[in-house]
Amino acid sequence: MKRRHLDKAFWLIVALLSAYYLYRGIKFRFFTEGNLTTKEIWYYAHLATAIAPLLLGPLQFWTWLRLNHVTIHRTLGKIYIIGSILGGLTALYLGITIDLDGSVVPLILLSTTWLFMTVSAWITIRRGNIIAHRLFVIRSYALAMVFVFLRLVGDIPQEKLFFFIESPEIRDTTLEWISWIIPLLIVELVFSWIPSMKRKQATLK
Repeated sequence: MKRRHLDKAFWLIVALLSAYYLYRGIKFRFFTEGNLTTKEIWYYAHLATAIAPLLLGPLQFWTWLRLNHVTIHRTLGKIYIIGSILGGLTALYLGITIDLDGSVVPLILLSTTWLFMTVSAWITIRRGNIIAHRLFVIRSYALAMVFVFLRLVGDIPQEKLFFFIESPEIRDTTLEWISWIIPLLIVELVFSWIPSMKRKQATLK
């Protein structure tokens, strides 16, 4: 019972943070004077496609929906995959054309990794490999949540968070890297490395 309440609280926080930072991103990018650029259509597209994976993720991990409403789960899953692929492609374009040199490599690697995890989730479920599908969806969603994690960490004063780095440009680059490396490492630790170690220890007993 306690675990179930914790899960609900966790997903509620995730949904609220996603909605909050989507609102902030849209407001800043499109309703603050001077923030629109020649890439306006791509920012619109990226934010629009980010809505589906960010907000549908909690529903897709809801066990009750997955078991009792399979058709709805599959339909939402298709929307999630399409949104993630489009979000990854628009992020890739923005990474290639971004004016900040330090953001080019981390953004390109993030977008290509997100695309890989999402396409892998689709391929594995098409082949009936539910276990692998679940793991790839978790990785895909962790990378989708970079949109939130980047802004959440970015709200911390950078001179305090990265007090050991003097250059503001290097601080920004460091933030770009850790915003997706850390979530992905946590996912691998929780869902791959720890279970693997437990299985190994069990075989030794």
